[in-house]
Amino acid sequence: MRSKGNKNKVICIVLVCFLFMGIGLAYLSEVLKINGATEIAKTTWDVHFENVVVREGSTGDTLPTIGSDRLSISLSLTLNNPLEFYEYYVDIVNSGSIDAKIGGIVKTVLTPSQQKYLNYTITYKDGIEIKENDLLRAGEKDSIRVLIEYKDIKDANDLPTVAETIEFTGKIDYSQDDGEGVSRSKNSLYQQIVKETQLDTGINLGAISSDTNGKGVYTLDRTVNTANPIYYYRGEVTNNNVIFGSFCWKIIRTTNTGGIKLIYNGIPNQGVCNNTGTDTEIGRSAFNTEDNDPKYVGYMYDDNTKDSTIKGVLDTWFATNLIEYQVYLEDTPFYNERDYVTGDTLAYSFAPRQRIWGNKLDNYAETVPNTTIKLGASEKSDIFTVSGDIGNGALIYPVGLITVDEVVLAGGRGYISSDDVGSNRSYYLYTGSWYWSLSPNFFGSDLVANAFGLYHDIHPLRTPVSESGGVRPVISLKPTTVFLSGDGSSTTPYVIAY
Repeated sequence: MRSKGNKNKVICIVLVCFLFMGIGLAYLSEVLKINGATEIAKTTWDVHFENVVVREGSTGDTLPTIGSDRLSISLSLTLNNPLEFYEYYVDIVNSGSIDAKIGGIVKTVLTPSQQKYLNYTITYKDGIEIKENDLLRAGEKDSIRVLIEYKDIKDANDLPTVAETIEFTGKIDYSQDDGEGVSRSKNSLYQQIVKETQLDTGINLGAISSDTNGKGVYTLDRTVNTANPIYYYRGEVTNNNVIFGSFCWKIIRTTNTGGIKLIYNGIPNQGVCNNTGTDTEIGRSAFNTEDNDPKYVGYMYDDNTKDSTIKGVLDTWFATNLIEYQVYLEDTPFYNERDYVTGDTLAYSFAPRQRIWGNKLDNYAETVPNTTIKLGASEKSDIFTVSGDIGNGALIYPVGLITVDEVVLAGGRGYISSDDVGSNRSYYLYTGSWYWSLSPNFFGSDLVANAFGLYHDIHPLRTPVSESGGVRPVISLKPTTVFLSGDGSSTTPYVIAY
């Protein structure tokens, strides 16, 4: 922060930044023919820059320029005041057929006086240091981060006294891998979750979470031997907070592809994500404005040709706020399981209700063993996806709502009467406000369609779809997601790298 009485010392710094990529190669082979019978394909070498993105909040609207040879980037800008910065990300792409490794990185070293008011860093996008022998395999890419920052000056004596032009340069040397290249470590969000997990044997999913019945990250036991086991957060956890797309989110679980499912948790306040109540919602909405037909428990209905009211709210919000970040999201299925359950006293009881409540209307199942938790749907029409390859292909955007089964994994359970001492207000899905799930409940003799709402003490209850409840979008990050910083706490959430 600037000290009073020293404003004349705060003067512009003109920055000229160049970034180069040096290329070394031992050989290139042309197409060869041996005895006219065998053809050896041409070997190609092509390591280059592409896809420059400027971080939101950077000073000015200058876009770094990639040279015509795609081996250099140039930038010229002016920083006038402390706290101004310019940060950009650029992909390094190996489009050739030869693995490449880094021989070294060289960049401008600031003088001691310049270091008092400037930062200049070149790292990988996830904040990891660029090192010699880092491997970039053929067909792969990585992203780097270039930051030029005018520091928050505490002492007026550290301010520059004259205007100056500083030339920043950087050079990353790549050469053909000779076997010494090493795949670099990344801040993988998925691997961060895996490091903390424990097997969920012994947890009673028919009871609320607690210090003795689930608090942490667990592996769903029946998925242990699958290619991508399901890891889920349960109980009073405080390390599942994420900032993505300028919004706060909480990690619910991983997907069967290794993706990371998130539920919306409001807007950061100076980088802190500790919202509660309606601040964790994008607004209030009915699930459907009509409730006099069982079809209205559908996220879409009439053979998935008409959107529910809540889907329209989610789609509009996504198109306004997350469309530019869609490339970082996976097309995960959202399950609006509308299977009718036979043998129940109600004509239109749906499968999620049967699993969570059994055959009881006003009580909860005494136990809900892991085998009854279902993270899927039987009918393709109930598997909402953007692509028709993995689901019904009915979605425009990859956004939905949490399911009641995911609520049970997280620490909730079925119907709880008002005098039940098992209310759960201490785990991560509790917000103090009620909001919608995606799971149908039943259509009863009163001719009212009900879905599961997640109430104040966060137990899923039957709720007429025409009631107005909170809307908390759910999305899924791609398995390759890395983070720049953070430990998952509300004060220092994981900040996703773009």
